[in-house]
Amino acid sequence: MNHLFYLLSDPMLIVEFDESRWSIRDVNQAFATFSGFKKSDLMLLDPSTIISTQEIGLSFKEAVSQLSDEDAFSPQIECKLVTKTSTPADIRLSCRKLQQGERTVYVIICKDLREAKWIDSYIMHNKIMVSLIVNERYTIINLKHYYAPVQQPSSLYVNKSIFDLVAEHERSKLKRIFEYAKNNRTAESVDFQLKFDDRYYSADAVIQPFYNGNRSFKNFAVILTSLHINNQEEDPSYKLRLLMLSKNISVTSLAQSTLISLTTISKIRNGKIKKPQRLTAELIAGELGVRPETIWSSFKR
Repeated sequence: MNHLFYLLSDPMLIVEFDESRWSIRDVNQAFATFSGFKKSDLMLLDPSTIISTQEIGLSFKEAVSQLSDEDAFSPQIECKLVTKTSTPADIRLSCRKLQQGERTVYVIICKDLREAKWIDSYIMHNKIMVSLIVNERYTIINLKHYYAPVQQPSSLYVNKSIFDLVAEHERSKLKRIFEYAKNNRTAESVDFQLKFDDRYYSADAVIQPFYNGNRSFKNFAVILTSLHINNQEEDPSYKLRLLMLSKNISVTSLAQSTLISLTTISKIRNGKIKKPQRLTAELIAGELGVRPETIWSSFKR
């Protein structure tokens, strides 16, 4: 039990009622990180000072008693954890009563609900397509799809990098937005090209970073607010790539023949520049033997 207690990723603490007061007997590293307190400081605290059950109308003793009731079916309650920064975090508690000789101790397990609560709050006022929880390594640890045209089960996307679902030319941009949100502790909006089930979509997203009580980064919550399937036949970058392939013209040779910079040609080709300047479009189209409107339908003759 002790070995598992220290290894589990869920924040956990062991509490005991001795004579007239509750005390903390032990905590795992996950709880210390989440709460922001050092283990040595936590051992001096009454757990009721950091686990607030008053909003649900229970004292800490009543909450522990209810949670550890062996006749109840996996009881859980939602309450608040007051972190070292004094910011209350939404948590879900469960508890197990253990007998250690003549002593009775309670193992309390905390589930951090902040990301889920933020997503739920967003859903109350907005229609969303997909929600994701992404860790600091950009690995998807949870995905739910609501109205999105996603055919595969959510479980197939868990433990994959979110960048596996992003068009290659958009990955560096999206990573910069993630880093900006993380470093500035702000929610950020972004649009990018997403790939689900071998189909490409234009996606609009909101990225919200979350932090532990010790101010270290925890996770990103990501909400996709819209997904529109891309019609490749109408995508200028797709038509440009197809023409270049059919005429066996490389990016480098096109840049040399048109005197347009290699960077600009690359951005037009991968869709980062949606509508180039008229002269640029005419030079590229002329080199490929077509009119500009053949590639960019937004240009009128």
